[in-house]
Amino acid sequence: MTNHSTERDLRIERVLAYLVAISIALAVISFVTVVVATAAGLSDFDTGAWPAVITMPYFALPLGVAFIITLLVLNGRRRQREYRNGHN
Repeated sequence: MTNHSTERDLRIERVLAYLVAISIALAVISFVTVVVATAAGLSDFDTGAWPAVITMPYFALPLGVAFIITLLVLNGRRRQREYRNGHN
């Protein structure tokens, strides 16, 4: 395997890791925002950006899990390829 393909694989894995962190952080931040707003007395979440904030965890968490699974599969395949190339 050339260094170019290894660098490309590592770059893809790094991007996926950032996507995992961003999607899960967005879900957690939106969840905490709704909890704090409810504790502050807000009860009308039908206007403004609140519908998007409320539905964010429904999409961001499954997307984060999908990114984690993709990252694990790509990492496993890269390590297996490196192992095979290193022991031949």
